[in-house]
Amino acid sequence: MLWEAVPTALVASFSPWTLLIVAELLSRERPIRPALVFLTAAAVTTLAIGFAVVLALGGSGIDNTRKHRTVPPALDVALGLLVLAGALFVARRPARQPKKTRRDAGLVAVIALGVLVGSPSPLYLASLHSIAKGNPSTAIATVDVVMIAVLVLLLAELPIVMFLLAPQRSTAVLDASNAWLGRHGRVIGVTAASAVGCYFVVNGVVHLV
Repeated sequence: MLWEAVPTALVASFSPWTLLIVAELLSRERPIRPALVFLTAAAVTTLAIGFAVVLALGGSGIDNTRKHRTVPPALDVALGLLVLAGALFVARRPARQPKKTRRDAGLVAVIALGVLVGSPSPLYLASLHSIAKGNPSTAIATVDVVMIAVLVLLLAELPIVMFLLAPQRSTAVLDASNAWLGRHGRVIGVTAASAVGCYFVVNGVVHLV
């Protein structure tokens, strides 16, 4: 169900850490290569996990002659509780400034950061679960997973696109965005994640009873 997956993916994309990494990479003397390597590593990781999860949940019509198995509502409840637990952890964790990436970090370190950013969060898993619940065909599932991956990585993609279009202005915009997220990011992220978690818990309980 793409209508359910999209809002969850947008919440999952809210990652001040990702924006900080991209801002640091784009501040290098030759920024394009490390930024694209980072984005590629994150995208490959996100897509690989996305396809694997949707396939495992039976949300891909590889064999159209057989009826798809139904994803249990209990999984809604479990994912909702996982998202709520993550939101509670972030809310209770002492506020601190994220460390900046090293400017002299090599491509291996950049790839490792990309894989880390592309690793699944509870919100991304919940979004993939929503896709699987719709029992889409193989083609539709592929398009859905790619679309969700694009949304989840928005804070990595948008700054790079902005830099390619307007490199001088993008630096000021990224600095202002990082400062704003430093002040408000925690509250916004926790609130949005809590809303998503509550939705999945309630939706799962309703379908269980």
